Amino acid sequence: MNLSYRPESKEWTHEAKALETISFGFNEIAIRSTPSSIRSKETLSFPFKNKDGNLGPLVGVMTSMSKEMALAGNSSLFQSLQKLIRERNGLVVVFPPETVVKDGLTGLTFLPEANIWIPVKTPLPHLVFNRVPFRKAEQQQAFKDAANYFTALGIPFFNPAFLNKDTLYAIFASHPSLRKHMPESISVKTMIQLAAFLEKHQGIYLKPAASSKGIGIFRLRQLNGHIEIKSRSHRNMFTNVEEFWKAKSRQLLKHDYIAQKAIKPAAIDGKRFDFRVHAHDGLNGYEVTGIGIRQSEQEDLTTHVPNGGIVLPYRKVKHPRHDEFFAWAVKEIGQLLTKKLGYFGEFSLDAALTEEEEYVIFEVNSKPMSFDETQIEEKRILALVDLFFRKTGFSD
Repeated sequence: MNLSYRPESKEWTHEAKALETISFGFNEIAIRSTPSSIRSKETLSFPFKNKDGNLGPLVGVMTSMSKEMALAGNSSLFQSLQKLIRERNGLVVVFPPETVVKDGLTGLTFLPEANIWIPVKTPLPHLVFNRVPFRKAEQQQAFKDAANYFTALGIPFFNPAFLNKDTLYAIFASHPSLRKHMPESISVKTMIQLAAFLEKHQGIYLKPAASSKGIGIFRLRQLNGHIEIKSRSHRNMFTNVEEFWKAKSRQLLKHDYIAQKAIKPAAIDGKRFDFRVHAHDGLNGYEVTGIGIRQSEQEDLTTHVPNGGIVLPYRKVKHPRHDEFFAWAVKEIGQLLTKKLGYFGEFSLDAALTEEEEYVIFEVNSKPMSFDETQIEEKRILALVDLFFRKTGFSD
């Protein structure tokens, strides 16, 4: 069934029989019937599924926007989701938390045929996918109020927040098997604590707890009686830990750094590589969507593409042992995160293989960016849309 939307009046109508009761959205807002003969030229038509008189699914994607309603975040992802969902008779509305009111919200929807975004006012969505792109935005009261409101109503709320590295390590520590695969980590608080950790492991990584894409990472190691610090672009030597702490403590404490045991990673042609694994909640629980490989081109500190990493096909290292491990890992991680933090519909892993062929999980990303591998990204979009329809009860 189609619903008509009039941008000038912000009204939804339908063309069913006048006596037929039709509602829209999670809160089942009643929609009135209007004959097609009085539709204006500006009226837009959207197809929906009909579930016992309630039309949907209406999928809300929460992000950040300017006061002029300019989108922030992964616009290409939002467009891809809307294209596929519309083909399957549903609608995506992208909105900022500030526009949520008791019975609805205001946001944007994408019109694939015109390749434009248009403002739209809708009832409350059947499901909300959290794609707010900034950690600071999740600390704002508007985000907290909206998230709490959706949760209180029982609206499925996907991927509740960004993951903090320190929090992630603590959660993994509670799992008897997963904790073996995350390098020992501590939250950096004092010079004495950091010195003891460095003495124990000889080489460590220092990472901002709330960063991604390898930003702000550097390596610290004892070398010939001195302390070497190496970032992607710089290398410095310090006489001792005290000298290093005096120079860097403000940065470490301001950005809540963690220290993590350094590993000796496996290599391809002499250069380290990492796994990028996308996972989603499928019909039989959490499963691998796809696996990509990132290789360090010049140094071994990070393999992230924005910081100099390169993309390699998974087939270069593909092995049944890898497939088996990641199938197990994503199932356990998905269940653990959902139990501890709230429902996760998708996530990705940054992982590696050591020279001793042991698996190491560095990070879990609750809001994966688009994969460079087209086949993985396409499978991801399909998996998400399947999940949206399933969680809203509008599956075929």
